[in-house]
Amino acid sequence: MSSTNAQFSQVLSKTLPPEMTFNLPKESVYAERQTVQFTAQGGPKFAPGNTISVLLPPHNDMMDTHCTFLQFSAKTADANVAFCDGIFSIIDRVQVYSAGGALLEELPYYNLRQRIEADVTVPQHLKDSCLGMAQGYFATGADRFAVSSGLHRYMLPIKSALLSNQKHLPMKYLGGIRIEFTLAPGADACVVKNNAIPSYSVKDVCIVSDLIKLNDQQIAVMDAAFKNQGLKLYGTTYNHHFLNYSVPNSTLNVSDRSASQKDVLVSFRNNAVLNDNAKDLFLRAKTIATYQFSVSGRLFPQKPVRCDNYASEAFVELSNAFHGHVIGAGMSVDKYNAPAEGTFCIGRNLESSRTIVSGDKSCKSQAVDMQIILTSNTVPNQRVDAFVGVDIVYKFLPTGKVNLYK
Repeated sequence: MSSTNAQFSQVLSKTLPPEMTFNLPKESVYAERQTVQFTAQGGPKFAPGNTISVLLPPHNDMMDTHCTFLQFSAKTADANVAFCDGIFSIIDRVQVYSAGGALLEELPYYNLRQRIEADVTVPQHLKDSCLGMAQGYFATGADRFAVSSGLHRYMLPIKSALLSNQKHLPMKYLGGIRIEFTLAPGADACVVKNNAIPSYSVKDVCIVSDLIKLNDQQIAVMDAAFKNQGLKLYGTTYNHHFLNYSVPNSTLNVSDRSASQKDVLVSFRNNAVLNDNAKDLFLRAKTIATYQFSVSGRLFPQKPVRCDNYASEAFVELSNAFHGHVIGAGMSVDKYNAPAEGTFCIGRNLESSRTIVSGDKSCKSQAVDMQIILTSNTVPNQRVDAFVGVDIVYKFLPTGKVNLYK
C-alpha cells in the first residue's frame, strides 16, 4: 500500500480539493452592460421574398453573442393561414457581410436546418412555455391558425458562426458587419385551409443585443494586440447540398471539400407534401430501410443503421450528431412507418472531440465525396437535403481585410 501511495504522489499534486479551499476567484475587469437595438434598414413592413438588412456598426463595446436576438412582429394574412412550427420557418436564407462587402457566411435553407435542430432538441414542455411561444412554437392544443393570424412579437437567436460564437465580438475590429435575412415565400413558411393563399407580413425588425463597455485602459491594450496580430474568430457553419435520390437502393454523393467536417444531417421529404399548401413543408418522411455514411472508404458506423420499427438506432445516431441532446417533441415515429407527413431524418457526428478543427478532413485532403449508402423497399419520390457542419475561422486584419479558412 505504501508503494502505491508513493507512485500516486509522483503524479498527483498535493493540493486541497476545491471544496476545501476558500480563496476568492480572480478579479474580473470592470465593465458595464447595456441592451441596445439595431433597427433594420428600409421597412418598417416586409413581405415574403423581401430581404431584410441589419447593420451592426463598429464601436468600442463588446457584443455578447449569448444575449443577441432577432426580434420582429409577424402575422399571417388571415385565419385560414398559419405559420409552420417555429417562426424561423419564415427565414429562407441568412447572409453575413463584412464592412467591405465581403461575404463572410451564407446559410441557405436556414429554416429547414433550424427545423431539424428544433425537432431533435426542443421538447414539448419548452414549446408550451412563454419562451417557446416567443420563438413561434405552438403550445399543446393551441389553434395555430388563430395564433398565427394575430400580430405577435417574436424573438429568436441567430444561428451563425459569428453570432453563435463563444466569444464576445469586438465590433471595433470587425469594422461592423451587415446581416441579411431573406424571407421565405408564403407557400414555404405557411400552411393553409379552405384553399387560402399562403401569405404573411413582418414589421418592426431589429437585432437586440447586450453590449459590454470596457474602460479606456482595457481598450488600449486590445488596440495594441489587434495592431500587432489582428483578430481571429472561429465558429461552426454549414454547407447545403441537394442529393439525387431516384433508385431505392442508392449511394448518394455529397461533394463537400471542407477542411474540417464536424457532422452531417440529411432530410428526406415527400414531393407530394412539398406541392401541397395544406401540409407543413418542413415535415419529413421515413422511406429508407438502412443507411451508412462512407468517408474516404471508412464506414460510419461499421454496420448499416436500421430504420425499421421505431427507428431507435437511427435516432440514437441523430442524437449523437447533436452531441447527445435528447430527442425533442418533433421526432416521434409510428411503429411500422413514419406518419404520412413524418418527421424523420438521419445524422452522423464526425468530430474526434468538441474542439476547433477536430472534424474529418479526408474529403478535402483526398478530393473524394462523402457517400450515403441507402437501402429501401419503395421507389423514392423524395426531396433530399444534406447539411454538412464545418469549422470556419476568420482573421480580421488591421488593414480591414478579412481572411476566411473553411
